[in-house]
Amino acid sequence: MRYIKDEYVSVFRDCINESSRQEGYTLPEDIEAYVAILLGSFVDEPDFLPNPTFIEAYMKGTMPCKDLADVCLFVRGVFPKYGNKTYLTTIGKSSYGNAGKQLRMRMFEDISNNFEIVVKVIRISTRPAKSHFKDVTWLNH
Repeated sequence: MRYIKDEYVSVFRDCINESSRQEGYTLPEDIEAYVAILLGSFVDEPDFLPNPTFIEAYMKGTMPCKDLADVCLFVRGVFPKYGNKTYLTTIGKSSYGNAGKQLRMRMFEDISNNFEIVVKVIRISTRPAKSHFKDVTWLNH
């Protein structure tokens, strides 16, 4: 389990709230909190991509469903030009759906069903953060 600094989560929660207000998107409170924690968890995690590939991690089950889904969501939201969007979306949605069933958590099924909306909220929310986090490498690609 990764340690996540509270200040990262707080800043991302503020970014999500501000972006939601400006753009008219509202995530359920549990998903909003989860996304803020998810974004905060990758700040100090430079080596997060599945090894060797997303498809192999999905097909061979080399990563837990939730972890693979989180990486897909993060990459689609923060790095919109990275990789094949269709594959990442399909793997992310399916992995969240599987995680929801395995962990019996409705929130993951909700993220699966609304994957593109959550991606869009992340994309909008992290765009303005670039100016506030000039030293955070993954935001500035």
